[in-house]
Amino acid sequence: MEQTGAVILAAGLSSRMGAYKPLLQIDGVSMIRHVYDTMFSAGAEPIVVVTGYRHEDIEAHLYGLPVTFVHNPEYAHTQQLDSLRLGLSTLKGRCQRVLISPADVPLVSQETVDALLRETGDFIRPVYQGKPGHPVVLNMALLPELERYSGGGGLRGAIECSGAVIRDVAVPDGGIALDADTPQDFEALLRWHRQQT
Repeated sequence: MEQTGAVILAAGLSSRMGAYKPLLQIDGVSMIRHVYDTMFSAGAEPIVVVTGYRHEDIEAHLYGLPVTFVHNPEYAHTQQLDSLRLGLSTLKGRCQRVLISPADVPLVSQETVDALLRETGDFIRPVYQGKPGHPVVLNMALLPELERYSGGGGLRGAIECSGAVIRDVAVPDGGIALDADTPQDFEALLRWHRQQT
């Protein structure tokens, strides 16, 4: 059985939201805690949280949980892929594959994550009605390629450039494609959540 770690990306400025995204609450639970709980329930270990802006707040909020915090001091001037590299380097030698999600994709079902982890391959991503989303599963063998990559397009650009095989897994879970970059996004996310419960 392959050891599966996890990286939760929470280094961004939340500038388009106007509020600090990871700590926004859904049913009294923060978005980042929703993501953490789903990964923990799927058996991911170790779980790394990459922080940047307001890192003290994240560390205090998740205090006592079995997570490793990695701080990106250049969060205001770097891309999400740079934060991901920091998180992955922390997991080097500790797991064979990694679940990856931003902190603002909180409503993915446990069934979706379990379905992704039943698959094998270089890069596995969920797809809902033709739209890819999060979390994704990355084979750690790709880490050297990601570390060398200097082009654009973030993680997707790096994966496509590496020649890795992307495996799409169709799921009946709209939560994979619901993030919260703006207040309108967050309202849509809350509406969708109410419809599911």
